Amino acid sequence: DIKHQHQKSRGSSGINAEYGEITNEGDCCPTCLANWVEAVNPTPDTVNGQPVELTCRVNGVEVKKGAVKWFKLEPLKDITKWKMYDVSDDGLTLTIPKMEARMENGYKCVVTKNGKTAEGTFEVALPDEEIDLVEAVEDKVAFVEGGKVVLRCKKLEKKIKIQWTCNGNEMVHGEGNVKIRTKNGNSELEFKPAKLSDKGTCTCSAEGQGTTDSVDIQVGGVENEVTITPKVTELTCKQGDASRCVIEFDVTSTIGDPGANDVKFWKLKDGELDEKSSSSKEGNTFSRVFGQWKKPSRSGQYVVVVTVKGKTYQSEPVTLTVLPKD
Repeated sequence: DIKHQHQKSRGSSGINAEYGEITNEGDCCPTCLANWVEAVNPTPDTVNGQPVELTCRVNGVEVKKGAVKWFKLEPLKDITKWKMYDVSDDGLTLTIPKMEARMENGYKCVVTKNGKTAEGTFEVALPDEEIDLVEAVEDKVAFVEGGKVVLRCKKLEKKIKIQWTCNGNEMVHGEGNVKIRTKNGNSELEFKPAKLSDKGTCTCSAEGQGTTDSVDIQVGGVENEVTITPKVTELTCKQGDASRCVIEFDVTSTIGDPGANDVKFWKLKDGELDEKSSSSKEGNTFSRVFGQWKKPSRSGQYVVVVTVKGKTYQSEPVTLTVLPKD
């Protein structure tokens, strides 16, 4: 009858093969004994070289030490009595005395009571090793307004992608006064001419295989004490023409009076100082005259570099075009 069937469904329970979970046949109490053993710290924190404790808790019943066994899962082995592990007096804590890579595995405690078993499982692994991908050659740099400043980020791994951001903005090579290049194993970010708005924090971010890293560089700057102003930004002359062909800059300084020896003209090549020449001074104006050297090969961009009290200041470029003679 119905009453007999209900009593039968409550009266049987079983255990799966070798230390499996307790099962209870019938519908009235399908999981009555399912969680009387639990792992207190199923994914313990680990440090290489330090001990690790795995602790099981038994709920609602008392057990003796002999009722608890410990297993390593891959491959499945009873490690309760292995000397490389320590088991507490109550049997419920297994200690790995020295954590290292070979100890990474799954573990479980298996508790037997009145012919029934339950278990708590653990996953033991060392944390992923943090790999430094980049480091700052200098963590603080500074500039004088109108000059040049270079930030260098050393690449510690070969196969990494570098990205620069400054004050939250992505830096792009060739935009404004920004240049980005790789040189001698470093990623370099250059501001030229440097502006006061370039002050702040720049971040060199690296992305490798499955890992990322970044380093911050503080950028300081001061207002320019020397002002260099070109008379014209573009100048066109003609070979063989007797008319005047001269590049001129006005230089004003609040920290000293530079002479002709303190001001040098430079022709640029690929944006870098390449050919140096002397200047002539009249008042605050410094000039470079192209006489017999007025040839098309002299075409290009020219700047002046001013040195005052040990500091150097560089002008914006002037573009000279020398047309060939007829």
